[in-house]
Amino acid sequence: MTWTYCEQWNELSEQPMNPLSIDEARSRHAAGELYTALPPFHGKPSPALRVEIRRETGYAAVIFMDAYGRNELDYTFSVIDDSLFLEQMFSYDYGGSEERGGYADAESVESFTFAPDGVVWRTVESGAEATREGRQGVDVACNWEPFPEFGEYESLTRWDRG
Repeated sequence: MTWTYCEQWNELSEQPMNPLSIDEARSRHAAGELYTALPPFHGKPSPALRVEIRRETGYAAVIFMDAYGRNELDYTFSVIDDSLFLEQMFSYDYGGSEERGGYADAESVESFTFAPDGVVWRTVESGAEATREGRQGVDVACNWEPFPEFGEYESLTRWDRG
């Protein structure tokens, strides 16, 4: 797949901020500096997902976007040794709203926080109400991911991680 690179994605304008050449992005990857990778989105106002990587701070994320350019599913990883561990997952529900990108407010957000020792917290926020529950002894083996080589994001960008 051919990726497009930038420093960050602007959720309000639905445009790449500070586009990067492949060589600039590769250099940032090697140095551990922040960059964002976008798959082709020909004829669409925004891509289906974006990959954000900043190894120097131990951060990587895959954010899937819906047809309105809003964050739909967000996987946030921590760098542990030379691997990535899926530490948080956020799922956003916008109801019947057709607001675009960063202008939309989610009606509800479901989040999971994972720990390598199998502790999982689930939080559901809907309006002004929130519920939270925790579990121990959860198998989190599927939360581990090899740190990707530059441009090799296919495994990282899997929607279904269960």
